[in-house]
Amino acid sequence: MFSRLPKYSRMRAALYLALVLCSAAAAETGPARNLRQGQCPDLVELINELTPVVVSISIERHMLQKSSSEPPPLFRYGPGWQEDRIRNRERFPLDSVGSGFFCDSEGSIVTNSHVVEGASKILVTLASGKTFQATVTAVHPKVDLAIVKINPPHPVEKARIGTARTVQVGEYVLAMGNPYGLGKTVTFGIVSGKGRFIGLGPDDDFIQTDAAINPGNSGGPLFNMAGEVIGVNTAVIASGKGIGFSIPADYIAELTRQSTPMKEPPRGWLGIYVEDMTEQQASLLGMPAPSGAFVDEVLDSTPASNAGLLKGDLILKADTEQVRNGRHLSRIVASTKPGDMIRMTILRGKKTQTVDVIVGTPPN
Repeated sequence: MFSRLPKYSRMRAALYLALVLCSAAAAETGPARNLRQGQCPDLVELINELTPVVVSISIERHMLQKSSSEPPPLFRYGPGWQEDRIRNRERFPLDSVGSGFFCDSEGSIVTNSHVVEGASKILVTLASGKTFQATVTAVHPKVDLAIVKINPPHPVEKARIGTARTVQVGEYVLAMGNPYGLGKTVTFGIVSGKGRFIGLGPDDDFIQTDAAINPGNSGGPLFNMAGEVIGVNTAVIASGKGIGFSIPADYIAELTRQSTPMKEPPRGWLGIYVEDMTEQQASLLGMPAPSGAFVDEVLDSTPASNAGLLKGDLILKADTEQVRNGRHLSRIVASTKPGDMIRMTILRGKKTQTVDVIVGTPPN
């Protein structure tokens, strides 16, 4: 647009335009300004800090051979997906790879239970290149988590375990692991969704991310920009792109508090049946959207009945956490240690009140 102006006039006009653009960029606030000014966190420094806590896992086991003509499953790298697709009953030794991260300085490593399921030999390779043989010390099959243990000669760096409860959609994340056996691989993306139910188990509560997750990433950490583990990378949609899923890091606490190795961790229980709120019910209550869980039935002589919960109560909060629906409430309770108290905010009739419930243990 400056072509008809004299040379020096064109230079002055271009300089003026540049100053205008710089002024506009300086006036921007929030994410747009940060992106223009390159204020994304220093990933190089962060990755260097986190690399020592991540390990590669290789497995030797006997598996049932799959037919090569079998179509790919919808969700891959989840618990038991290999066995679900069996066509040929012939057994053969299979080597596979996975990922993990240190949860203590003595050599305990979090990974997926499907990574080490049926393993006859487990080898763990550290970021330094050193390899150790490992044994499985704990499993949490309902949420596809396991802990394997090595015996390093010196204390190792451990990951900082965060929480997924405060994670927001749009936050930056890093996925680290061992895709396709390459080792030491990092991908970058955002949290694309929360509370995803994808049908891999009754406790599905996945974080969805577009940070690339591939075969071998299973069991690896999903980090936030503070360097905390917020998830354990577990599954992808085989036909999708940029749709990966991570188990919330909050489940790791259940796994690490096991008193008896190789058994399911103790889980909280209230003794109620609940149902989700409908759009119509939310409208009648003057709520902008369905939220919370209605108590449909209270079993006798249970923590819920002892605390005074009643049929028809709408549970809005568990401690400070807003209850989204019945499945969400179930996961909150299950992740609470039996004997601990949950302060529930409920709506009974038209009045809001609190009820303190001492969480119990599920009956056998």
